[in-house]
Amino acid sequence: MIKSKIRRPRALRIAVTGGIGCGKTEVARLLQKLGAAVWDADAAVHRLLRRGTPTHKRIIQTFGSRVVRAGGGICRLALAQLAFSDPVQRRKLERLIHPAVIREMRAWLVEHRWQRQPIVAVVPLLFEAGLTRGWDAIWCIVADEQITLRRLQRRGVEEKDARRRMRAQWPLGRKVRRADVVIENNGLRRALAAQIKKLWAMCKEGTVTS
Repeated sequence: MIKSKIRRPRALRIAVTGGIGCGKTEVARLLQKLGAAVWDADAAVHRLLRRGTPTHKRIIQTFGSRVVRAGGGICRLALAQLAFSDPVQRRKLERLIHPAVIREMRAWLVEHRWQRQPIVAVVPLLFEAGLTRGWDAIWCIVADEQITLRRLQRRGVEEKDARRRMRAQWPLGRKVRRADVVIENNGLRRALAAQIKKLWAMCKEGTVTS
């Protein structure tokens, strides 16, 4: 009797990355509306920084009361200002947060391996953290610098701090050269939505086996 090994199709894995303030969160929201399962690294960091978590305690032990809000929670803005103003402090923060975030992402990918539709992980530091392996496609969201600065300022980030954060990441051009898909987000939300809808339809047509 001849036995055949049937290879079960797994979900296409898409990584969404790009520059700060370029619209990764909006892209994630649009993909969720289209039915995608989405994991977001920034949301994972929020969970890790909740009061009472091991990471919350280690952050306070490392950086002290200057990053603590009145209620005892972590002030993300103060933490970011501290980290992005000093490369040494930024590396300390990354050592505290990155391993836990990566473990959560990998566990999520395994859990959603057999989804019928593509699965999406939003990873702002995908290239910087060396996490480019294992994806079927890498989407890079880009925007002009002045538009990015205005968006960050609307979030309460001063221009000098915004520029520090931008310098701490790879230049957009370098990310663009390594991405499979580049999505420009300089205009209206409906223009971005149209791009994402078209790309999502194309991704749903493809399958891979593992």
